[in-house]
Amino acid sequence: MKLQKHHVVLVVMMLISGFVWTQMAIYVLHELFGFDPIGGIVQYCVTALNGQTLSQQMMVLGIHVLIAFSFGMLLWSLYKQLVLAGRWNIYVKAARHNRLSKQLNRKYRQYGQEIIVIRHNAVLALTSGFIRPRIVVSSALLSEFSAREIEAIVLHECSHCRSYDPARMLIMKVMKDSLPYIPILKRLSHYIEVWIELEADGYAVRQMQTRVDLASVLLRFSRMSQRLPVGIGFVSDQAINYRMLRLIDPKKKIHVPLLKLMPLTISSFMMFILSSIVASGCM
Repeated sequence: MKLQKHHVVLVVMMLISGFVWTQMAIYVLHELFGFDPIGGIVQYCVTALNGQTLSQQMMVLGIHVLIAFSFGMLLWSLYKQLVLAGRWNIYVKAARHNRLSKQLNRKYRQYGQEIIVIRHNAVLALTSGFIRPRIVVSSALLSEFSAREIEAIVLHECSHCRSYDPARMLIMKVMKDSLPYIPILKRLSHYIEVWIELEADGYAVRQMQTRVDLASVLLRFSRMSQRLPVGIGFVSDQAINYRMLRLIDPKKKIHVPLLKLMPLTISSFMMFILSSIVASGCM
């Protein structure tokens, strides 16, 4: 797979989150087990602030609260996603339409991805499964779209399977949910989500050698889409406008902003607070 800009952005997002979590983990290990690391910035700051003015003690308390909050959000986010995924798998197993599932798997076996058809009255198409992604479509979808349109949907979801996008989305969600005070993570996540969808559309268009069917599906799907708690649905609110622009004019360069004023302002404020801690006790 060719390295794309959003792959680099995901690595940057993981590095930012990893750095913050490493510092907090070092501090927790020191407090619980006496671990004495080299390079633990949080631990160094807290040690320097201990036993001094009231304001410095309040800063220490704030750091403790921040760490506890972050660990709580991390565990809650993971628990919530795993529970939702478990419930969804149970529902899919119970609602599976065996005959239609076998039919679609035979028809699209050349794409090498498992397709499950479920009995569902609403039009539905998504990719779910963190370790073994699979495509799930509803019986209503098969009666709503033409054979060419269904193939476009399947190809779009195949791209999500091939790239393990449900796992990528899980990682991003856990990172931004557990560290909400670092708003840059939310902006980076938005950027990646948009390009994941554009990448999947590009794969479908290349395989079908036309963008007409996908554009038709996207237009109709957007009018009746519903928000899903698990997986990656065919239509994402984050990317719908960019996807339509790409299909209408594929030669036009798509610009997805990485930063906006509010996240930048909040990030600057956080940098000021951290700088104040360093200036008052860590230098």
